[in-house]
Amino acid sequence: RLGDADAKDAYLWMNGELPLGGGELYWFGGLSKREGDSSGFFRTGGDNRTVPELYPDGFLPNIITTVEDGSLALGWRMNLNDSWDIDLSVNHGRSKFGFEEKNSVNVSWWYEPIDPLDPTGARYNESPTEADTGTLQFTQTTLNADLRGTIDWGIGNSPLSLGTGLEWREDGYEIEAGDPVSYMYGRTDDRNIPITGQTGDIAQPGIQGFPGFSPREAVDESRHNWAAYLDTEANLTSDFLLGAAVRYEDYSDFGSTVTGKLSARLDMSPEFAIRSTISTGFRAPGVQQLFYGQRSTNLNAAGILTDTLTARQDSDVTRAFGIEPLKEEESVNFTLGVAWRPNERFALTVDVFHIDINDRIIFSSNIQPEDPATCGPANAGCPIRAILDPIGVGQVLFFTNAIDTKTEGVDIVADYNTEAWGGNLDLTALLHWNTTTVNKRHSDSSVLAPGVLFDDTQVTLVEEGQPGQKHILQAFYTLDQWEFTLRENYFGAVSGEGFTPGIKQTWGGKWLTDLAVGYNINDKWRVTVGANNVFDVYPDKWTAGIIDPNNPGLNNPFPALGFIYGWETLPFGINGGYYYAKLDFRF
Repeated sequence: RLGDADAKDAYLWMNGELPLGGGELYWFGGLSKREGDSSGFFRTGGDNRTVPELYPDGFLPNIITTVEDGSLALGWRMNLNDSWDIDLSVNHGRSKFGFEEKNSVNVSWWYEPIDPLDPTGARYNESPTEADTGTLQFTQTTLNADLRGTIDWGIGNSPLSLGTGLEWREDGYEIEAGDPVSYMYGRTDDRNIPITGQTGDIAQPGIQGFPGFSPREAVDESRHNWAAYLDTEANLTSDFLLGAAVRYEDYSDFGSTVTGKLSARLDMSPEFAIRSTISTGFRAPGVQQLFYGQRSTNLNAAGILTDTLTARQDSDVTRAFGIEPLKEEESVNFTLGVAWRPNERFALTVDVFHIDINDRIIFSSNIQPEDPATCGPANAGCPIRAILDPIGVGQVLFFTNAIDTKTEGVDIVADYNTEAWGGNLDLTALLHWNTTTVNKRHSDSSVLAPGVLFDDTQVTLVEEGQPGQKHILQAFYTLDQWEFTLRENYFGAVSGEGFTPGIKQTWGGKWLTDLAVGYNINDKWRVTVGANNVFDVYPDKWTAGIIDPNNPGLNNPFPALGFIYGWETLPFGINGGYYYAKLDFRF
């Protein structure tokens, strides 16, 4: 099965406000539940991950997911006088992601010898074919106190606009272990017992498809931080606006930091202005990046299904590689632009931007062991294999501060509004170009060089895996109760290697057309029919056969494995056209 998972979604959202104490009590939030049904990779009948007595022709493990999200914000705001507003709020949210495996098997349970001292004796020949494989949960609680107003400071042509406030936030992250059969190596979970599958190789632990989270991976962690900010803005002259902001933030696990922003706007005439902003940024590692770990099955560089360990950044595995714990990202952002509005009907803005991010947190490469033929006794001379073999995985990856990047680009927005054919026509163009460059690769490991920790395949994903161009051209026409929308979306070319060095392919840019026609029956009812990607455009397909004329032995394995399209870089998916009709009711 390729493509999107089968899904059943339900959403409930609400908002409201009431007068209270001379101010206003407000709230908003909602609940959602999404159930998904997808599959892992197919296991053939002769694969060591298959039990022929259960699945003589092989099997497709079934991954069932349930996502439950909920959030509620409650606040109170009030105008203190003509110049100042206060806003106090609390916001709590939770996202819970549950996993279940069906139509599967734990091969090590099936082939486990009844007598551990007799590996070739009678076996249990039994394993559940489904299991709860665990749950991820993220929670966040935020308290805010914001004050905004103006001060007559006697400088320039306007009062000083001032914003200040405090924020306290707590992030929580949990991983709940799955059923024992979902992660264990046999019933004893003793790696010293040789359990062999149908091919004679060691049987893989855990249920096939999405092995469960084990108690070793289970966590219940949290951290908190608080922040204070000051934001000011004033017209120093009738033509010159200057703004400045500073933010102090203190983390329970990463210390404190100060970031700032300067912005300016110069009106050269009533129609034309120049604007610019420079700012610094700080991002502590997310709790998910700090505490996530899991074992799953993926394709390795040879296109072979391999057990992959996503190791926690502070695990024994990362320590064995000499990887330092995660630290914060730091960034500098600069923009320069112009705004032109020659009349009431036409507006144009052009902005260029430059963003430097140092110590960017990102997944490492899929790190694979050395060729066993090159290793000595006890894996001498093969430090990666010496780390991975004892834990029974074929490759490992983890979050790390792997790279410094530079992103540059241009944004152009143009809008033209006019009366036409008895109605109103609005034409909009949003044009975007960007390039991202990996300036430096980091590695503090004595085992992994920078080019191994973050290899060229990963560099391709960062630099070319997102479109360098994204454009939207839209015409929106209204006539009485009718609304007509025509939108052209352009996604530029992307490149990727399918996590496989040397298998680089570029998928060309595509135009997608959206159409919609709406009719407002009255103030409450509205009907719409439309289509996204009306002409059913698809991405380019994987190229089969030899992909490098200079290396005739290098073939693209993915078409032979059943993959028609790429999966890591496609910006508009593989679903083709989407056609709909909807009825809206407002109350």
